[in-house]
Amino acid sequence: SSGINAEYGLTLNDELVPNKEEVKKQLIDAIRKDKMLPYYKQISEHMQLSMDPQFVQELTAENEKELAALDAKIKDAEENLGESEIREAYLAKADFFCRIGDKETAVSAYRVTYEKTVALGQRLDIVFTLIRLGLFFKDTDLVVRNIEKAKTLVEEGGDWDRRNRLKTYEAIHLLNIRDFKGSADLLHDTLATFSSYELFSYNTFVKYLVFMAMVSFDRVKIKSGVIDSPEVLQVVHEIPGLSQYLNSLYNSDYAQFFQALAALSTDIKKDRFLAPHARFYVREMRIAAYSQLLESYSSVRLESMGKAFGVSTEFIDHELARFIAANRLHCKIDKVGGIVETTRPDAKNAQYQSTIKQGDLLLNRIQKLSRVIHL
Repeated sequence: SSGINAEYGLTLNDELVPNKEEVKKQLIDAIRKDKMLPYYKQISEHMQLSMDPQFVQELTAENEKELAALDAKIKDAEENLGESEIREAYLAKADFFCRIGDKETAVSAYRVTYEKTVALGQRLDIVFTLIRLGLFFKDTDLVVRNIEKAKTLVEEGGDWDRRNRLKTYEAIHLLNIRDFKGSADLLHDTLATFSSYELFSYNTFVKYLVFMAMVSFDRVKIKSGVIDSPEVLQVVHEIPGLSQYLNSLYNSDYAQFFQALAALSTDIKKDRFLAPHARFYVREMRIAAYSQLLESYSSVRLESMGKAFGVSTEFIDHELARFIAANRLHCKIDKVGGIVETTRPDAKNAQYQSTIKQGDLLLNRIQKLSRVIHL
């Protein structure tokens, strides 16, 4: 984990990570610790880093020595021991390839081990490892296939702990593919029973829950399911800025909310799961804040709105105009009067128009079908 986070840190700009040399040292130390030769070669090529020939030679010798010992163990187990010992020997070899960052060989080795595994719980553990491998290397196909396999195994009789962990794994996958609502629901389901410490700490888990809930849940659910949750209250103050971010929007303290969002956006950009969605996420949260304020009024002065958010009138004018043009905010700006007027959509009228449109489509399909049947 420290290796992949350090690698990710090296790809960020100097403003976010000014100490690139220190981060690079952390990465090399993590590679040396786990003898990750294939991973070292991969990131050196990907990030155009010059490889140290002596380091490569050292890792090659250590990898070959360890692999020879693992192969000898497999041979001994097949000749002298039972099926359980054979499986453990094959699993040790698969874990070795996983540890050194040889993804393709590790996947193949785990498949061989899976075929030699009878116990359902042990099969699920292998599938979980493959999901983690997919998350590590951002291989969405590997993650999706193994989440589906894990769901099938869980339905066959997986224990409570593994069912619970699967929800956390799927939540992170949904976060990766920007299904924030699905991710928030699953994270919330496992809030009181989190046990996936092989993925991240409980504090990190709560951080992801807060971020996903803020962009997905309504005010009532945020209050009851997150703000007042004993599990969240226990750790939220240990994460800098998170309590202010969580409470300020609910309490309609928009200036505090904007400050907290700005501070946390830096952390979002540094997080390997959240970073690809940083701009999208921050934009959605700004829209949520503007919408919440506008819902309370039929009209509001631009100057007052700017003061509420702790920004200039020019900034709020530009922001609102952009989101109105994108049809994300239901209001209009009276530039002369300096007023924002809300134009709430009529839900019943929208439902009526939708029904008419779907009815027309259905009639057209029936007419086409009648022609085919007539012929």
